[in-house]
Amino acid sequence: HMDAGSFVLDADGIRWAIDLGAESYHGIESRGMNLWSSAQDSDRWTIFRQSNASHNTLLIDGALQHAKGKARIIGFADTGDFPHSVADLSEVYKGQVKTAIRGVAMLPSGEVLIQDHLTGLKPDASVRWGFITKGKPESLENTAVTLRSGELSLTATRLAPANTKWGTLDTETPRNEWDTRNARTRMLQFTAIAPASGELTLAVVLTPGSRLAQSQVDAIKLRNPETW
Repeated sequence: HMDAGSFVLDADGIRWAIDLGAESYHGIESRGMNLWSSAQDSDRWTIFRQSNASHNTLLIDGALQHAKGKARIIGFADTGDFPHSVADLSEVYKGQVKTAIRGVAMLPSGEVLIQDHLTGLKPDASVRWGFITKGKPESLENTAVTLRSGELSLTATRLAPANTKWGTLDTETPRNEWDTRNARTRMLQFTAIAPASGELTLAVVLTPGSRLAQSQVDAIKLRNPETW
């Protein structure tokens, strides 16, 4: 799968950020499609569940990740009050960026920070940030969106960039005749536009409903994940 940089998230007994899993091989191969080639132009990447379009990672100008690229873990800590992992995704977005760094950190408040720092973007390039969920979103008008699943909730707060809006994408309806329906799913997402400098920071905090009272969102000071 083109899933470098993707994540899943469980909180309060619910999987809020999900992975759609694999597509049925039989249905693909029966159409004569070449499922087993990993070349950049392979039929494999036309399958929704296989491409980065269906994963909880970045989509730049609607383009595929670089099939031969590698994501490297460049930072990790599992102790202290800021456990985190940092991945260098630059190879995966070869030709789209100069550098792409994604950091994921667990905060003392029980919240999760997901932060991307990109350089070398083409001016006005579009960068989609999102994750697939079965949670039902409330109002999308503010920087914070609350997802509901029964009486449970998860709030996604966009810290950066400021000049964009939350939205949802339909991931339930198949894109192609060979794609499987993904029942009751949607992608909570926003699209950021690269400035002339080509440098962009995207940052979101995910707050489980059980941790709202302890939230540290307002106190977070962002810094490049490479320095975590």
